[in-house]
Amino acid sequence: MTDELATNRTPVVIASEINTMKGQMEKVLLVHAIEIGRRLKEVRTMLPNGEWGQWLKVSVNYSQRTAQRLIALFDAYGEYFPLSPAGESSQNRTLPNLTFVQALTLLELPEEERAGFLMEMDVEGMSTRQLKQAVEQRQEARQEAEQAVTERDQAKQESAALRDDLDKEKDKNARLAAERDGLKAAIHDLERVKGELEQEIENKKASYDKLKERSGYKAIKKMEASLDEAYGKAEANKIAFLYDSFFKTFKELAYGMTKFAGKNPELHAIYKEKIHDFLHNALREKL
Repeated sequence: MTDELATNRTPVVIASEINTMKGQMEKVLLVHAIEIGRRLKEVRTMLPNGEWGQWLKVSVNYSQRTAQRLIALFDAYGEYFPLSPAGESSQNRTLPNLTFVQALTLLELPEEERAGFLMEMDVEGMSTRQLKQAVEQRQEARQEAEQAVTERDQAKQESAALRDDLDKEKDKNARLAAERDGLKAAIHDLERVKGELEQEIENKKASYDKLKERSGYKAIKKMEASLDEAYGKAEANKIAFLYDSFFKTFKELAYGMTKFAGKNPELHAIYKEKIHDFLHNALREKL
C-alpha cells in the first residue's frame, strides 16, 4: 500500500501540494499583516506627537513607511477581518481569497474603485504580474478619464471666453459703425461747407473782377487778401477733417494690432512690417 502511494506522488502532485501550502501561508500572512496594522493604528493614537517613529524603531523594529503600509492594509481590509471576542480574527467570506502581495497591489487603486475592481476581475486567478498590469491599466483609464474631463472643462472655458470675445467684437463693430455714420455725416457737412466756401470764393472773385475794373490798385490788393483768406480757410478745414479721420483710423489699427499680437504673433509681425514700410514710404514721398 505504501509503495502504491509513493508511486502516485509525481512532481505534478507535489507541486500542487506546495502551491496549496504557499497560498495558505500567504493568506495567513495577509491576516496577520492586517491585525498588525490594526494594533499599530491603536498605538499611534496613544502616543504623543513626535514619539511614533521612535516607538516603531525601539519596540517593533519597523520603519514608518512599513508601518504606514500595514495600517493602510488594515484600513482597506480590516472590516473583512473583525476581531472575535477571544481576540482572534475570523475571515468574512465576502472578501476574495487575496494574498498579501495582491492586497498590497490593490492599495494602489482608490478606495471607491477597489470594490468594483474586485467584483469585475478574477483577482484570485491572477498572477502578481497580471494583477499589477490590470491595476496599471485601470489607473491609466482613470487618468485618461480625468484628463478628458479636464479637457472638456477647459474647452468649455475657452468656448465661454470666445463667446465673450465675440460679444466684445460685436460691441466694437456697433461702435465703429456708429463712428462711421458720424464720419459720413461730418463729411457731408464739410462738403456742404466746402461748397458754400467755394461759392463764396467764386462770388468774391466775381466781385473782385468787377472791382478790378473800376477800383484802384489798393482796393484790388485788399480783395486779393480776402480771397486768399477764404481759400486758406477752406483748405484748413479740409486738412483738419483729413487729419481727424486719419488719427481715428490709425488708433483703431493700433488697437487691432495690439490685440492681434496675442492671437497670431507670426501674422502680426508680417502686418506690422507692411504697416511700417507703408508709413515710412508715405511720409518720405508724400509729405
